[in-house]
Amino acid sequence: MTLLRVIVILRSVLFMPIYALPEMIDTVLVNCSGIGYPQSFCILTPDVEILDLSYNNITMIQQQSFHNLNKLRKLLLQFNHITAIEAGSFAKNSELRYLDLSNNLLYDISVLPFNHLQSLTHLDITNNMFGTADFGAEINKLQKLHSLRFGNTHITSLNSSSISALQGIPLKDVYLITGDLQAFEPGTFSALQNVENLSLDLQFEQEGQILINILQDVPMTTTTLKILNSDFVKKAKNIDFFFPLKKLNISILVVRNITIDDSLTTHLLNSVLGSNIKELFLDTILMDGIGKWNIIPIPSDQISLRKLHIMNIENPNFYHFYSLAYLVDMFAQLTELMIRDGNLFYIPCQVSEVMTYLRFLDISFNLLEEFSFIPGKCFAPFPNLNTLIANNNKFLNLQKFSTLLSKMENLSCINASHNDLVLQKGLTCIWPQTLKHINFSHNNLEGNVFGCLPASLESLDLSYNSITAVPNLKRLRNLREVFLTENFIASLPEIPVDYSLKILHIDHNKIHNINIHSLQSLDLTELKFSNNPLECFCAIQSISNYVQKTHVVILDWPDQYRCASPRKFKGRVIQALKFSPIECKIPLFVGVLLACFGLLVGVCIVLCIKYNITWYCRTLWLWLKAKRSLDANLAETNFEYNAFVSYSEHDSAWVKNKLLVQLENNDPPYHICIHERDFKPGKSIINNIIDCISKSYKTIFILSKHFVESEWCHYEFFFAHQQVFDDKKDGLILLLLEPIPKNSIPDRFCKLRKLMNRNTYLEWPQNEFQQAFFWKRLKAVLNLDFHSYSSKITLQEVIQEPDEIPNRI
Repeated sequence: MTLLRVIVILRSVLFMPIYALPEMIDTVLVNCSGIGYPQSFCILTPDVEILDLSYNNITMIQQQSFHNLNKLRKLLLQFNHITAIEAGSFAKNSELRYLDLSNNLLYDISVLPFNHLQSLTHLDITNNMFGTADFGAEINKLQKLHSLRFGNTHITSLNSSSISALQGIPLKDVYLITGDLQAFEPGTFSALQNVENLSLDLQFEQEGQILINILQDVPMTTTTLKILNSDFVKKAKNIDFFFPLKKLNISILVVRNITIDDSLTTHLLNSVLGSNIKELFLDTILMDGIGKWNIIPIPSDQISLRKLHIMNIENPNFYHFYSLAYLVDMFAQLTELMIRDGNLFYIPCQVSEVMTYLRFLDISFNLLEEFSFIPGKCFAPFPNLNTLIANNNKFLNLQKFSTLLSKMENLSCINASHNDLVLQKGLTCIWPQTLKHINFSHNNLEGNVFGCLPASLESLDLSYNSITAVPNLKRLRNLREVFLTENFIASLPEIPVDYSLKILHIDHNKIHNINIHSLQSLDLTELKFSNNPLECFCAIQSISNYVQKTHVVILDWPDQYRCASPRKFKGRVIQALKFSPIECKIPLFVGVLLACFGLLVGVCIVLCIKYNITWYCRTLWLWLKAKRSLDANLAETNFEYNAFVSYSEHDSAWVKNKLLVQLENNDPPYHICIHERDFKPGKSIINNIIDCISKSYKTIFILSKHFVESEWCHYEFFFAHQQVFDDKKDGLILLLLEPIPKNSIPDRFCKLRKLMNRNTYLEWPQNEFQQAFFWKRLKAVLNLDFHSYSSKITLQEVIQEPDEIPNRI
């Protein structure tokens, strides 16, 4: 391989369009259409079954072109520049069944190598450059060929030898194209004796007899005949081309893209009505006439025509058109009638009433209104009609329209989309009791239409209207399909739980929130609610959960289900959203938070009860309040008392008879403050306590079992302790009158317990000798000069005598 070839291949691979890559489906398909092949690279593997190389630059099929594709079943080569196919090119493609070589530059079809394509069922070689339809002998090898399309505008004559090679091939479908035919030899189609569907795309000048000869040559096996792309008016005016149809065995006649006038229409209809044709399709017809047809009267029971389809009729003179009431016998036996895009603006009563066998009527894309479709004088129009398609007309009033349809007692299906139907408020509708399917999409209906619908409905399409709300559908219990696409609906319709609804489309509306519980209660098989402005908060996750768990087919999921708000999620696919537990479970989070707070409060309450914290807080508040009420200059005055004595009432005898006698009878005397004598009348007890403690140099606590049980003793101890804390001096004297067990001291006396653990205290002795010494030490603690001492004694020296007074709690 040359360097240049390597560069070309690399460039084609690197810059190859995306659509040139293989598209893998159930069968292995490679689509390399329109990529500039073979200049651009196309990946071909041995397992390819379908290969599309159309619209490229292929000029020749060589032996090695497809030699490694032995599984190839369908090959598309149309619209290339193929001029030749080498012998043996399809030797390795014995499985090939479909081959399209149309619109190329093949000049000679007699040399085409078909001998190896023994499985081929479809061959298309139309619009190549060959001037004759002479097939070579190899085409007779195609013994499975059922469909053949051949010919082009270069063919000007056909004779018996042209297609004789097709004799013996089991063809069922043949499509023939010619140019301006100058000659046609009768018996040419004798090689097509098994053909059932024959399509004739013929061109001829003024030789009208040629078309007659061709129609006379149509095989008797042919049941479907198509006549395509001919201007009969221009080429053979006033000639009856169609009389051979009466003798043929065809049951379906398709006439497409032709030009015709009144005379030719007369010939065509006379031939059709006098033949065995059961179905007539007139598609894309340019009508140059006014409906002046000289139809030969034929009894309706002798007419075979059952289906008449007229589509895309262009008639510049349709406003001058004759009434077709004289064709009433022609319509009498019809079971299916389509007049589509034919400028139809009126249907006579005698026509609609005589069509007693009609089951299907399509009058779409016309100019019909309520009064011209079924005039008021019509009593039984289309009595057995089952399906009516009337979309793209001029119907305006739904109430009147329903009244007209109520005359059709067997009507089951109505399609009146793309009209301007409206329903005035307060009006009611009358419908046939047999009506099951309604399509009123693309109208101007509002929510009140639901009150106008028949209870027998099974399928309802109200897409593309102006509905803002769907009322309760309890009355429409038979509904199985509801289509509400592109309205202004703000919420899901209220559908009873026991409904038989299976399909619901409510996409492209104004729905912000979806009630998943309502959807889960329905037994749906198909659901579509895409392209709604959904609000993406925590609840939106229920939609993703519903889609994952449900057996319902959710159309357009997930790409067309996106957020409209809040702004941070706008445009995001719902399936990709993730929310934190705090965002999505706020009530639970608040509940847990409140529970924790409640637990914390409970713990605090328990601790407060256990350690009397509330008592301390209340007492501290009383202390602060009392301190603010005291005189501002109190802190600057001298002490009035040597000591304030705090004691229980049960110990008052000892205090008065012993403590006060010893201290106040001393020389010089001690000034002692006790509550029974020195509290000022009119002051609160709390203020008196704080006032006396503040004016006393020391505070003596007479500790006993009764002391620790006294509420007021507790207050006095607390305030004294606070005073010591404020003044930062040692002003507390603990005097233990009797032993106090540790477990008898309440929790609120925790400070007392700490002081007794940390500091030394005086203990009242029972021995009289020791009592004398006890008084001396107490007086020394009160910080007065005693003349009996030879030197100054410190507080710690006086109190701490471990041999005589042990430190205890």
